[in-house]
Amino acid sequence: MTIVLPVAAAVCLSESGCALIIPPECRYLKTAQGHATAEAVQKQLGAPVAHAVLPTGEAVWRYEVREEQPFHRGTPTGFWCDEYQLTFDRQSVLREWTHRSYFHGGSLNPEPCRVEYERLAL
Repeated sequence: MTIVLPVAAAVCLSESGCALIIPPECRYLKTAQGHATAEAVQKQLGAPVAHAVLPTGEAVWRYEVREEQPFHRGTPTGFWCDEYQLTFDRQSVLREWTHRSYFHGGSLNPEPCRVEYERLAL
């Protein structure tokens, strides 16, 4: 019985600690997918850095969130860039989203965020 309480506390803390690591944009998009409109997403995340309308009528938006990583005990100075690509259907409902993180070592203002462009040159 004396070991149950510390184990339960450790599990609880580890699970809540993980929630702190998940970016707020990811937490929001997980809850918004499938029902949030483009207008609602823009109110929450602001204007995208790029957007396009596909021939299918779907809209694709790209967001970038940048954070400087200063030199600290062997970690290189550079810039973290989180990229979010959102896809909205013809009714402007958020259907899909992806999240990728890039580290640009030595560069404090890389442009653009992603290293390689994929199927959309947004």
